Amino acid sequence: MDARTTRSILILEDEPLIALDHDLHVRQAGFTQITMFSSCSAALEWLKSNSPTIALLDVRLRDGPCSDVATILRNKGVPFVVCSGSSQEDADPVFTEAVWVSKPCLPEDLITALTRAKEKVAGYL
Repeated sequence: MDARTTRSILILEDEPLIALDHDLHVRQAGFTQITMFSSCSAALEWLKSNSPTIALLDVRLRDGPCSDVATILRNKGVPFVVCSGSSQEDADPVFTEAVWVSKPCLPEDLITALTRAKEKVAGYL
C-alpha cells in the first residue's frame, strides 16, 4: 500500500500490544497519518470533524461495540477492515460488508486486507 494514494488511517483497538503492532505494520506499509483510539466514544467525537482515508476496527472495544463508528465510516464512503477475534457471523450487519481478518493476524494479511477494502469501495471488486 502506498502512502501517496492512502495517507491516513484510523485504528480502533483497545488491546495495547495489538494496537502497537498495528501501528508498526501500517507505518511500514507507508501510512504517515495514523490516528488511534481505544474507545468508540473518542473515535465518534473525532469523526465529527475528520475523515480518514481508510480505517482498521475491532468489532468491540471496552466501551462497547464499534457499530456506530462503522456506520459513520460507511456513510462517509471510508473503506474499513475489521480485525477481530469475534465471529463474523455474530457481528452487527454493518460489519458484514467489510473485509475481515482474524486477530491475531500476520502483517502481510493486514496490509492485503486494507488494500482489498480500498479496492472494494472504489468498485474494483
